[in-house]
Amino acid sequence: MSKETTSAEGSTFNPTWHLPDGIENHIEKGIINTAIGTAVGGIAGLILFRSGGGWRAFSMASGAGIAMGNTFERARASYKTG
Repeated sequence: MSKETTSAEGSTFNPTWHLPDGIENHIEKGIINTAIGTAVGGIAGLILFRSGGGWRAFSMASGAGIAMGNTFERARASYKTG
């Protein structure tokens, strides 16, 4: 798939690379998963670690990290060839 872009001067630029088709679905799902993971981690931290001490932030970061890792693994599996 070749995508050409024409500038104001009329010259044509043909990029040598492009993002894989369907990557926007993985990006959108990753953003949603990260938001959900962070919220769930924050709630779990609020319930389980009432003393604070950085454990709530740790829970939120863990939720976000798990969500991003999950999204990365799914995207990698869907674009795996061979």
